[in-house]
Amino acid sequence: MGQRRLATPQKDDANKRPQSKKSNNAVLNSTTTRKGEVFRAQRRTSENVNLRASQHLIDIPVNKSVYNGYGGEQFSAKMQPKPVRGGQPKLRIIPIGGVGEMGIGKNMNAIEYDDEIIIVDMGFLFPGSDYPGINYITPDITWLEENKHKIKAHVFTHGHLDHIGSFRHFIHRIPAPVYGSKFTIGMLDRTMDDSEVDFKPDYRVMDPLSHEIVQVSKHFSIELVRVNHSIPDSTAVIIRTPMGVIVDSGDWRFEKSPVDGQKFDLERLTEVASKEGILMFMNESTNCESAGTHTHTEFDIQYSIGQVMDKFSNSRVILSCFSSQVHRLQLILEEAHKHGRKVAFAGFSMIQNLEVALRSGTIKIPKDTIMKMEDIVKLPDNQIAVVCTGSQGEFNAVLNRMATGAHKYMKIKGSDVVVFSSNPIPGNEKSVVRTVDGLMREGSDVIQNGKTHLTGIGPLHLSGHGYYDDHVKLINALNPTYYMPIHGEFHMLVHNARLAEKECGIPRKNIFVCDAGDIIEIDIERQAKKAGRIHVGGVMYDDTGAVVSEVVLKDRIHMSQEGMFVVVLTVQRGTGRLLTSPDIISRGFIYLRDSEELMNMIRQYLKQKAARSFSGKYDLDVIKKEIKDEITHILYDQTRRTPIVIPVINEVGGLKSVKSATTPTHSAVKSPARGKKPASDEPKMTLPTAPRRRFPQRQVPDTEANDTKARERQNARPY
Repeated sequence: MGQRRLATPQKDDANKRPQSKKSNNAVLNSTTTRKGEVFRAQRRTSENVNLRASQHLIDIPVNKSVYNGYGGEQFSAKMQPKPVRGGQPKLRIIPIGGVGEMGIGKNMNAIEYDDEIIIVDMGFLFPGSDYPGINYITPDITWLEENKHKIKAHVFTHGHLDHIGSFRHFIHRIPAPVYGSKFTIGMLDRTMDDSEVDFKPDYRVMDPLSHEIVQVSKHFSIELVRVNHSIPDSTAVIIRTPMGVIVDSGDWRFEKSPVDGQKFDLERLTEVASKEGILMFMNESTNCESAGTHTHTEFDIQYSIGQVMDKFSNSRVILSCFSSQVHRLQLILEEAHKHGRKVAFAGFSMIQNLEVALRSGTIKIPKDTIMKMEDIVKLPDNQIAVVCTGSQGEFNAVLNRMATGAHKYMKIKGSDVVVFSSNPIPGNEKSVVRTVDGLMREGSDVIQNGKTHLTGIGPLHLSGHGYYDDHVKLINALNPTYYMPIHGEFHMLVHNARLAEKECGIPRKNIFVCDAGDIIEIDIERQAKKAGRIHVGGVMYDDTGAVVSEVVLKDRIHMSQEGMFVVVLTVQRGTGRLLTSPDIISRGFIYLRDSEELMNMIRQYLKQKAARSFSGKYDLDVIKKEIKDEITHILYDQTRRTPIVIPVINEVGGLKSVKSATTPTHSAVKSPARGKKPASDEPKMTLPTAPRRRFPQRQVPDTEANDTKARERQNARPY
C-alpha cells in the first residue's frame, strides 16, 4: 500500500492546540515562553552544572581500553564478584587515587594480603578553575576506614603534595607506623603543623642507601631504593609479599650528575629483579609521552643562572621556582655566592621547605649569603638576589604582589630582571602570561625557559619525570611479570601501557590500565586478574581546610554562570497584606539600575501574587515554591537566563514573646531601677563565644607534575 501525498499541506492551526491553564496573574500571562521551554532550559543548566561539579566523583568510570583487564569490555555492576569466604588468601593491589582522574594527584595505593594492608602515599589534587573556591581534593578513604584494623604501615615515596598532601587529614583516621626517607618524614611532620587534631604519628626513618629491609607485618616487608626527582630523598618502594615482589616507582628521572651526588640506584633494582623477580611493577606515567631523554642537568640550569647574573650585573635578580626544588635552591645559593650577591627568600611554602631541608641536612648554605627580605633596601641592586614563589601566576603569590606593589618589602622596577625557573603547569598558561605582562609593564626584563633565541640564556628548568626512552630502559631492567601504569591522566596510562607492550615485550593480558577503585587480584598460582571495585571518590576542601559539600559547589558553579536573584516580601501576619514594596537583590545576573522595566514587572507580579495568595489560609512553603517557579519563568522569558531564584517572605505582627525554661528572653529580663544594683539571684544575659580556630596556609602547587610538555616547550611556544 502506498501513501497518499497531500497536494497542498495545511499549516498548523494554533487555535486547535490545547490551551494551557491561564494564571490569575497578569504579568505571568503576558509571557510568550511556554513552561516546557523554561523547564528544559533549567534542566540544561542543571546538567551542565552537574557534569562540571561531578568530575571528582568515581562510580564506574568508562574504561574500554584493551588494557582494562576485561579485554576491552566495559565493567558493569553485574560483573562484580560475590565475596567468597575461606580458601587461599590472595594478593590485592588497589589504587585509591592517582590514576586517570581529572588531573594529576591524589596518589594513593593499597596492597592487601589476607588480613593485612599497607598503603603507599597519601596525595591530593589541585582541581583548578573548574571548581570555584576549592583548594584541593583528597581521596575518599571510606573503604580504608572500614578496614583500618588491617592497616599495618604507611609508606611514602617522596615529599611532593600530590603524594603527601592528604597525610594530615588521614593519619589519625587510619593510624599505623609511617615509613619514609629522612627528608620525606620531615615534610610529613611539617604538614602536621596545619592539622586540626592533636595526633602524633609514629615516624620511622629508613635509609635508602643502605638497602635496609623492614618487616612491617607478618606478610609484608618494605625497602626504599634511591631514585632521582625534583625533590630530595625521593625513592621507589620494594614491597615483598608471600606472592612475590611489588615495586612502586614513585616519581623519577635519570640524572647523570645529581646535585647531591646520589644517582638513581638502578643497580639495586636490577639485582632484586634478577634474584627475586618482579611480580608487579607500578610505574609512573607523567612524561612517558615525551620522546627521548633529558638533554641537560640541574648544573646546566646553574650555569644559566650564572649567565643571568653576568649579563645583568647591575640589576636585582629575582628568581621564581617551585618551593620543593631544594636542590635548585642549593645551586642558586652557590651561584649567588660566586657573584657576591645576598639571597633573600620570599613565600611561606618556600621558607618552610627550606627549614625542613636545613633540619635534615639536605641543603648547605654558603657563609654570609642569606639575608632577610626587609633588609634588601640596605644593599645596592648588584648585590641582591631574591628567590620567591609565584612561578605559576597565582594572584596572591609573592611575584604577583611584587609586580602590583602589594608586597610589603619590594616593588618591581625597570632595572630588575625576573627569571622563571619553571614551566607553566597546563591550565596555568593564562595566569603566567598575565604575570609576565604585569612584570614587563613595570619595565623589568623577564627571562623564561625555552626562549634562548630571545634572551641568549640557556635552559632554566628540568622536568622531574622520565621520558619515553627512560621508561623503556627502566621497564626492561626490571622485566616484571605484570605491569600497571600509575600517576597520570588516562591518556598517559594508555600510552605507558602501549610502550610496555611494544618496546618491552610485556604481554597485553599482563598489563592493567586501572581506574581508582579497581582491584587487581593475584592468586596462589601467580595469576592476575581484575576482580571488581571498591568505593572511592574525592573529598573537597577550601582554603581554610574545611570540607565543601557538593551542593555548595553546584550552587557556586550555577551562580558563576547564571547569577542569583532574591526577592524579599514583608507581609502582615494573619492578613497577608504587603507592608512594604518588594525588595529585589540581583548578584551576577543583571544590573538593577539598567533593568527598571523588568524590575517593575517583577514587583507588579509580586504584588498581585501576594494579594491573591495570602488571602485566607496559606502555606508559606507552597507559596515560595510557586514564586520561585513563576519568577524563573518571567526572567527566562525576558533574558533567556535561569539564575538561582530565592524568595524570602517575612511575616510581621502578632508575635508573642516566648519564655525559655533556661535562658530568659530580652522581654523577660527586667532592668534594675536606676542607682540600684541588680539582685544576685537575677539571671544574667551571656553571649555564646565560638572557640578560636587556627586556619592552615593555603596550599599551592609545589611540583611541575602536570607539566607533560616540558621538553617540547624548549623548542616551541609555551603559550
